[in-house]
Amino acid sequence: MKKLWSTWIGTAIMVCLSILGAAPVAAYYPPLLATGSGSGSSVSFSMAFPWGGGVSASASYPPGVTVSSFTQHNGVMAWIVQDGSNFSVGSCTYDPLLNSFSQGSQGNYAGVGQLVVNDGAVAFLAVLSSGKSVIGYSTYDPDKAAWISGQTEWDNLTSFQYFLVKEGVVAWVAEQGGGTLVQHAIRDPRATSWNVDGTWFAAPGGVDYFAITNATVYWDRASIHWYMGYKAVKNPVTSYYGDWYGFEVTTPLAYFLAQPLLGTSPQRVWFTDMSIAGTSWNWQFGNGSTSTDRSPYHTFTSGGSFQVSQQISGPNGCDNYSRTINIKGKSLPAMLFLLLP
Repeated sequence: MKKLWSTWIGTAIMVCLSILGAAPVAAYYPPLLATGSGSGSSVSFSMAFPWGGGVSASASYPPGVTVSSFTQHNGVMAWIVQDGSNFSVGSCTYDPLLNSFSQGSQGNYAGVGQLVVNDGAVAFLAVLSSGKSVIGYSTYDPDKAAWISGQTEWDNLTSFQYFLVKEGVVAWVAEQGGGTLVQHAIRDPRATSWNVDGTWFAAPGGVDYFAITNATVYWDRASIHWYMGYKAVKNPVTSYYGDWYGFEVTTPLAYFLAQPLLGTSPQRVWFTDMSIAGTSWNWQFGNGSTSTDRSPYHTFTSGGSFQVSQQISGPNGCDNYSRTINIKGKSLPAMLFLLLP
């Protein structure tokens, strides 16, 4: 199926879909779920560890800077910051490897009208001083210990009919330049940026239905059913690439980060799920232990080289991914450990 870039007006393709299973979740899910709050000129965060204890932190902005619209979902938090006529969006999550909260900031806007945090993604609507409309989006990458952000800018957007943030996808419908615009973005966990695509432009009037299901974007217009899915293509020789395709569903992509990848027993390793379009997760830790948690942690009590595998399943298929964890069986000073084979 060729990639859907623009108008396929007059094409009448009727699709009958049967969606099975639980609703899938985003392409980022922290292994520990932090919470927080914000008001006035400060924000605060806390983390309660499942084995007892915890950690907390706070941050204050200069006098005159205000915090509003603090929102959070599954360990990811965001808020709007106003400094006079300048607006930005702050974000935070807990990084267990760093044992600290990692904050991000995005924007230099004339206003932020809507902020949503859902399924690992932060997204918002804003406006630039030039009058351009902005759709901003961000998610945390624990492998880089940084927030990966992006934004789409448009002239002459008159209204938003839909603005959805679900399952790692940000999608919107707006009126622009005398027509209806449909666009969406996804954060492929292996990429260094968001993948924005799927521009669909038709006569004004909006759409009759708009939804994200299994990381696929669906909409109806005049009894014609449209949908766009993201396909991640694996290339073991050089690199990878992925893109949006018209009239194809998003297929599951297994992917996770393990931190640390080497250590000395007993070693607790964090597994951060960053898969796409899955509804269930099955882990094999290479030492006989298993888990069905989405983002588990596992303590390796003996030395060895362990092949940890993740299998995800969803209504549109299954996928597997694995990483190797190397654990030394002796507790040695750091300098000596680095010299060991």
